[in-house]
Amino acid sequence: YAYEVEGDVYFRAKKFKGYGILAHQDLAEMESNAAGRLDDGEMARKEDPMDFAVWKGANDGAISWRSPWGQGRPGWHIECSVMATKYLGNHLDIHGGGIDLAFPHHTNEIAQTEAHTGEKFVEKWLHNGFVTVGDEHEKMSKSLGNFVTVHELLKQVDDPMIIRFFMATTQYRRPVAYSQRNLDQAARNLERIRTGYRNLQFRLATATAGADAAIEEKAQAFVDTFVAVMDDDFNVQDGVTAVYNLVNLANTYATAADVKTDTAQFILRQIAELMNVFGVDGMAQDDILDADVEALISAREAARAVKNFSRADEIRDTLTTQGIVLEDTPQGVRWHRA
Repeated sequence: YAYEVEGDVYFRAKKFKGYGILAHQDLAEMESNAAGRLDDGEMARKEDPMDFAVWKGANDGAISWRSPWGQGRPGWHIECSVMATKYLGNHLDIHGGGIDLAFPHHTNEIAQTEAHTGEKFVEKWLHNGFVTVGDEHEKMSKSLGNFVTVHELLKQVDDPMIIRFFMATTQYRRPVAYSQRNLDQAARNLERIRTGYRNLQFRLATATAGADAAIEEKAQAFVDTFVAVMDDDFNVQDGVTAVYNLVNLANTYATAADVKTDTAQFILRQIAELMNVFGVDGMAQDDILDADVEALISAREAARAVKNFSRADEIRDTLTTQGIVLEDTPQGVRWHRA
């Protein structure tokens, strides 16, 4: 598959069956484009304009190593093949990278690796879109100086989960349009989910034992939809919609006259698990709202009035875990935060 010319070693691209398929490239078009990028010296050395270097001779005093073809260094593409097979083996389940690497880098990586091993190199390729900035959707890059680091972003955003939610809920092949407006929208969407989660979580204190099969069936349908669309090339847009539907169900169920403990816990568990797929945790609010404290105290008083002391104790325990201290006085219940 390779040949040496004046200390350089080139790979015969056309000899590799299926060259260019990964990036949906046409051979004739690739050959024309390749020829347009070569100078007269390279055209003279190569058997074909599409051939690429796996070893470059070095006479410029830069870093180099001894080889059968003289001093030189590996080509850009061969470095990745060597590292991948050395540390991960001849066959990779998943290989990722930016969409701009599909051709020529990953195309050449496949050709040289499979020519060497005789095995299929990669099972699944995942090429991600760029992060873009500004109204012109310019690619964010270090060379353009228009990039923002995560460390810098964390100084602007109170909750790092917002950044995760913002990044993870764009389908990986699509560009991520970074802007303060889109980041703020992600924050609002995440708070919408957390609010629904908390609304149902606080109803647990006044829930009754048992389950509601019909409600759980609805919740499971949204979970099944989530799994199906995420299995379809990580369709996160429809995946988030399924989460929103589940959260809407949580909000509706939280206002029901009779909330069942098992069902509420089932819905809460599903919301948390689906959000964990996006790397987002912390559904519960750190500080319970005053209105929710008052509502739980009222529920506790109602339980005590009918001598349901076990339920009253459960509500007290729930408030204690939220950092709320209750004081039973002759004038009524007083509370404060621990």
